[in-house]
Amino acid sequence: MDEFYVKDEKGERGPFTFEELTDGRLEPEDLVRTGTSDWAKAGDLDDFAEYFRFEGYYFPTETNLAGFGIRFLAYFIDHVAVSFIVGMGMGLFSAYLPFKMEAFDLKNKDMMFWLQEVYMVAMIVYNVIFCALPLSSTPGQAICRLIIVDAEGKKISIAKVIIRSPIKLLSVVLYGLGTIAVFFTQYRQGVHDLVAKTYVVKRDVL
Repeated sequence: MDEFYVKDEKGERGPFTFEELTDGRLEPEDLVRTGTSDWAKAGDLDDFAEYFRFEGYYFPTETNLAGFGIRFLAYFIDHVAVSFIVGMGMGLFSAYLPFKMEAFDLKNKDMMFWLQEVYMVAMIVYNVIFCALPLSSTPGQAICRLIIVDAEGKKISIAKVIIRSPIKLLSVVLYGLGTIAVFFTQYRQGVHDLVAKTYVVKRDVL
């Protein structure tokens, strides 16, 4: 059984068994080595991958970064959900709408512009609320087993959620140009990910 050594500002400590290190004291940035290996960050070592996942860390790696297809499916699910919510809201508050429901006309530019604005606001609020929750993903992403994390593999902060959500919507509505960046960036990031410094990863892949 390997014995592990840990190095921090107080110097080198150890040896520890795997069980001793994974009792809640180990952090991803801690430097760790065995008797024969070089120092490396604990978060970069396969030995501790499952431990950190249990602790809620999902480090972005070449194998677990989500591609365009699964992300598009997640967005489509969210789009259907938001459209349903908007439709329900219009039905409940029809008396307050700037137009009559029975006069709904896809050719009415003013009406369609109003609906687009309502949809955009609803989508932003939807993203902010769900991504701010501990799950750190929208319902569509949760169904597709995706999670949004920062560079350290942690749940993204409220600030990142607020920055990311409106830019994500713009990435989509501007002919999807912001989302196409997923094909060309090293870490499969859309423009909204690049700005907010976030990553979308698969929960079930190391």
